[in-house]
Amino acid sequence: MELTTNTLGQCLQRQAEINGDHTAMEMGSWSCTFRQMDQVSDYLASQMERKYGIRKGSHVGIWSVNSPNWVYTFFALVKLGAVPILINTCYQRDEMEGILNYSDVEVLYYGGGYKDIVYDDIVAAIRENTPKVRHFIHIDEKEGGTWMEEDSFSARDTSPESLARLKELKSQVQAEDAACMIFTSGTTSLPKGVVLTHYNLVNNSRAIIQAMGWGQGDKMCITVPLFHCFGITAGIVSSVQAGASMYLIPYFRTAMVWDAIEKSQCTILNGVPSMFLAMIRKPKYRDRRAPGLKSGIIAGSPVTREEFEEICGRFPNMHLQPSYGQTETSPCVTIADWNASNEDKAVSVGRVIEHVSVRICSPETGEPVEDGDGEIQVKGYNVMKGYYNLPKANEKAFTGDGWLKTGDIGRLDAKGELHITGRIKEMIIRAGENISPQEIEQVIRQLKWVCGVKVIGIPAEVLQEEIAACIVPVPGCQVDKEGLLRYLKPRLAHYKIPAYVLTFDKFPMNASGKIHLKRLKEMALEKIRELKET
Repeated sequence: MELTTNTLGQCLQRQAEINGDHTAMEMGSWSCTFRQMDQVSDYLASQMERKYGIRKGSHVGIWSVNSPNWVYTFFALVKLGAVPILINTCYQRDEMEGILNYSDVEVLYYGGGYKDIVYDDIVAAIRENTPKVRHFIHIDEKEGGTWMEEDSFSARDTSPESLARLKELKSQVQAEDAACMIFTSGTTSLPKGVVLTHYNLVNNSRAIIQAMGWGQGDKMCITVPLFHCFGITAGIVSSVQAGASMYLIPYFRTAMVWDAIEKSQCTILNGVPSMFLAMIRKPKYRDRRAPGLKSGIIAGSPVTREEFEEICGRFPNMHLQPSYGQTETSPCVTIADWNASNEDKAVSVGRVIEHVSVRICSPETGEPVEDGDGEIQVKGYNVMKGYYNLPKANEKAFTGDGWLKTGDIGRLDAKGELHITGRIKEMIIRAGENISPQEIEQVIRQLKWVCGVKVIGIPAEVLQEEIAACIVPVPGCQVDKEGLLRYLKPRLAHYKIPAYVLTFDKFPMNASGKIHLKRLKEMALEKIRELKET
């Protein structure tokens, strides 16, 4: 594969020219072609520039569940050279304020809400504390099942003069320009904004398409969130470049995914392990099959050999390909060979993709490890532009000779396949979401009856990890689990809410005076077993 300097807007325009009448997007009974997708996003870009002053370099938030309007908004922004700031649908008020201010968002496009979160209520509450945001614009005015179309725009937005100006603006967008900012949680409380370029996303999606053999005959079920790199690169960008149709689901719901596969005849399904496990383990879906599924990527968190084989057994006609990456690498670093056996795929995440290099280094010394486990470090076209406005984090993220330090532990075998064996960071991965323990700890520490708190991940059958809040109460006080959960729910996204609240007299400490995490997890598991037995 030769690397290309095409921008995201050029990729969509090319597909509209060569494959214009092919279905590009579907949602329920609604659909549009690639030509319509290109034209509507052109008109929207024209409106954005004329009405809201959005231009190259503008930071514009998108906060909505998956929808055609989300996709239109994304492509309209990248055509202008603006930077879409992709915001987690689960965020509550404090999280939104922090993200909007940190990422210098000037305009926010937002949807109706997510589950029981009403975005209008949160927007009303945060306006005064987000002074950089000039406009709050509702993205889904037609939420009854119809979406933007050519006649949704004014004559000024679609005039020859406006489109001529847009053509000039699009010509100024370069491959090395920022294409979006996606947030990733680390061991600190502040989510870091990963800036990815057109060059990153376009070429990484081409590598995925090449490995997966996707084309015009495919229809991809997109249920992974579009605010994740997985949903962007392996989802909408790959679909556009491959000429494949995309079937959008607002967010993962098992029944909706099964319906999309069976009734809408999707051939591709990408997801995190917990998604696949939910599909096959819920008793009500035990008789459902997916004979039309041809392929998919499983990534986002580790999967055991037994879990992988269980998933493959349910989808016998599907090439389910493990892949490894992270937001900072756009995200794909490795992917399984198409013809690899399920036995091999169950224990590795495949080979390093073309034009990308991986090395294994000692976490202690930084020296390369020839044979054995160490930190996975990456170099190549797919590596991020950097963390937004975080010079110290950027300095820590790279070695002196320019390799990205992933924080993950693994090894390369004799066949060149990568095996993930652990992670340096304390990050919890729950249903594919990266969760910072420290962020939850900082909120819990505000309670007067909390003396000490440590948040840890506990193995779980479907979600892979559940959150446990281990708390040492102030002497004379008791841990109030229900009160704690009531306190946390309006302050943290639902996936950050602990499943377990455990009381400790004190934490086990190591010789350095730090909490002994391994011992604490053992004690927490014992307490959870006792709770389940009572």
